[in-house]
Amino acid sequence: MIMPEGSTPIARILMEDSAKIMATDAETLSRQYGRSYHPIYEPSDVERCVDLIREYPIGKTVTLNEYVKFRFVPSGHILNSAQIEITVTEGNITKTIGYTSDLGNIHIEKSYTNKFEPMSRVDVLIGETTYGGEDRIATKKVRQKDLEKLKSVIENTCKERGGRVLLPCFANSRTQEMLTHIYDLFGHDDSFNIPVLVDTPMGVRICEAYQKLLTKDEQKKWEAVTSWRNVRFVIDPSESKAWQMDGRPAIIISSSGMMTHGRSRAYAKEMLNDEKNVIVFCGFSVDNSLASIIKQGKVKMIKLGGRKVANRCRTIDLHSFTSHMQKDDLVRYYSSVDCEKIVLVHGEPSSKRELARCLAEAISKNDKTSRVICAHKGYTLSL
Repeated sequence: MIMPEGSTPIARILMEDSAKIMATDAETLSRQYGRSYHPIYEPSDVERCVDLIREYPIGKTVTLNEYVKFRFVPSGHILNSAQIEITVTEGNITKTIGYTSDLGNIHIEKSYTNKFEPMSRVDVLIGETTYGGEDRIATKKVRQKDLEKLKSVIENTCKERGGRVLLPCFANSRTQEMLTHIYDLFGHDDSFNIPVLVDTPMGVRICEAYQKLLTKDEQKKWEAVTSWRNVRFVIDPSESKAWQMDGRPAIIISSSGMMTHGRSRAYAKEMLNDEKNVIVFCGFSVDNSLASIIKQGKVKMIKLGGRKVANRCRTIDLHSFTSHMQKDDLVRYYSSVDCEKIVLVHGEPSSKRELARCLAEAISKNDKTSRVICAHKGYTLSL
């Protein structure tokens, strides 16, 4: 298994925690339905998988053998993330496949993340379409307004109303990003004494990995953020439970971001029924997830932890923190690549169709003939 340099520590954390979640889910399903369910993989499988990982530098062409070579290209999404170009030779035929993986939002610079670089020439480009159906653009101006809003919400809620602010965050990247923004807003204010809790075991482990993986100025910045006197890293379940029941003003960063599981749900159970509290959403949530239901505000009573809770607390949705490339940039990027086929993946069917339509128009304007394909389950690509 090949991965960009510096990826293994976080990959291990994600796999280990996923194994724990799957084991718990398997036990729950077995109990509910009276059948024997087994997780897809177990902790012992993680070790075998990690032993197979080989890291290679981003930007360097690596020749595996006479038939295969590859190059990682910065994707600008999260720490050490990359696209990949794979060149395969069979006989006298050579083909290059470009796979974007997740692409980062290029309108806004992001801490702890490499800068996006485009691929220019491949035979087949396989590209993500997460925001392919949305015209919204998260610009620097929108980001600045969101940060001003976040600062105002924290001051109003914690200092004036005596409430709490919950930020449901993905444990990887978003937790570290939001902690850094809160530090930038309040870390140099000696009068600001509100606790900032990072209450997500996976997120705390990734925070520790950042300390080892970052270098130079980014490492110095991260050290300043994590050594801030207001920050509390919470792993122990009993400590987490105590903070959940505490009620005093606090800023809580907790996973999962969509509130489908994890401690963010436990905090919501204690905070939802009090209108002096606020839940700040700073990421994507799928329909019917708890985060989506709370955002919409249509459901007045929400069942959490075996009891119904009134949905009274305020909510704020910050749109500029999406970490994926926006539609306009996807169209510009994909249409600029010199290739025979563009295969659209990793997005809702409607997003893929909309992006395909806009992409076909852009390709035609560029006097190119690249074919655009919306991949679906069972689709087979012929090189």
